[in-house]
Amino acid sequence: MLIFLSFFLLSCDSNSKIWTIFREDDLLEHPPAKRCAECHQEIYKQWNKSRHAVSYISEDYKKATNHYAKTKCLACHIPLEMSIAEKPEIREIHREDGINCVSCHFSSKDKAMHGPYDVFSPPHPSMQDKNFKKSIVCSSCHQETYKQWKKSNVSKTCQECHMKPVKKMDLIQKFPFDLFHLAKKVYNHSFPTTIAKQEDLHLTAKKTEDSLIIILENISIPHNLPTADNGNPKFYVLATTYKNGEKKENFTEVITPKYALEYKKPKKIEFITFEDFDKVNIKVLRKLSWKKQKELIKSVNIKF
Repeated sequence: MLIFLSFFLLSCDSNSKIWTIFREDDLLEHPPAKRCAECHQEIYKQWNKSRHAVSYISEDYKKATNHYAKTKCLACHIPLEMSIAEKPEIREIHREDGINCVSCHFSSKDKAMHGPYDVFSPPHPSMQDKNFKKSIVCSSCHQETYKQWKKSNVSKTCQECHMKPVKKMDLIQKFPFDLFHLAKKVYNHSFPTTIAKQEDLHLTAKKTEDSLIIILENISIPHNLPTADNGNPKFYVLATTYKNGEKKENFTEVITPKYALEYKKPKKIEFITFEDFDKVNIKVLRKLSWKKQKELIKSVNIKF
């Protein structure tokens, strides 16, 4: 009987009348993230650590918008619902949630939650959407980065870097609905901003009569470095020349999203020198828009 009952529950259509007694209508009215946490506790905990969760209330955003006086960024900082490749509408409620659960997972068109799995969910209708495993699902807000990724012509998706599976687990942590599903891969809803590794950048340098020329290439990351639809992340190239072990000159080049390192497109950086040198130390650092400190990516010594 238990096996039969389990099969019956797992094979039922949650939209059929028999299951509407479990329907929680407020879940289809753009609820706050904490409402979703009642069932999806683990995913909520991940999201709550993300930049998405503070996209509206962070001090950096307040400062950048002159305490919300500038409104051009609102569509992506408090989106109502995701819209493939188009800017979303602005959400008027639960603004403190920033980019919340329903921003990405709810669609008013069919009054259902959307996600990568075909699941049985009596509290609300659920629709499987295979776009959730494709980069295009990020294109609503990250339009420029999505264009850069598409231009790179690689198969690796945004999710493979920024939503790697955390572990295999139940999607729901609320009785009795936790009994309706087998464990599935849960993808990281903290959306980590990963840092490029040394091997992601190819760096060479040459010396001329009166200059130091550095060639820097992004060989692994399938979008620009740095990349941003908004905000102002930066890369720094710091060079220090030496002669017989004695420090001679320091040089700095700042790389912004407007003049970024494109995927597999070498960037030439030239510094005019006034001192002879036989060695150079080159460092490449990253600074995120919301961080004060720089992070070292690569450091090399080149002798001439």
